[in-house]
Amino acid sequence: MKENFVKTPANDEEINLYTSLGEALIKTQVVEQTLSHSITLKMNPDETKERADEFLRRQQRYTLGQSIKIANEKKLYNLSLQEHINTFLEERNWLVHNVISGNEEDFNSGIIKKELFDKIHYIADRAAIIHRLIEYDLIDFCSSRGNDMSNIRSLLNLQDKGIRIRDGIK
Repeated sequence: MKENFVKTPANDEEINLYTSLGEALIKTQVVEQTLSHSITLKMNPDETKERADEFLRRQQRYTLGQSIKIANEKKLYNLSLQEHINTFLEERNWLVHNVISGNEEDFNSGIIKKELFDKIHYIADRAAIIHRLIEYDLIDFCSSRGNDMSNIRSLLNLQDKGIRIRDGIK
């Protein structure tokens, strides 16, 4: 194979596709991380931070499917949230493993169908929603254990209104 190949510049549709895929993949990874943290806290509520961090390190090596299987087996979430998470696994798997299948000719010609963009954007939006649902579930869990989560809930409410939180929790 020739090492110095000439790259064909991406057209605007391809740039939009790559941007949309990147957004969807990042949001999907945020769901995976949020789920790992939530599972860790729910399965180790009385552990020391050091032991919980060790559990988290192991948990983060799991695939999304493995994490969801644990959540299902341990019944860590209410039925509605668990159904959202289970459905999201199928959507995420399509994004990661099958986005090209059936679209090869479009990719080769540089023409991207609106339906493909719509599906990718839908998955990105679903990831953001599921991320937030897991966060609120975790807030409720921590509150049920006697922790004051009012500041965290206030920050999430601001984010839900579109306000970016950069300074963290004070």
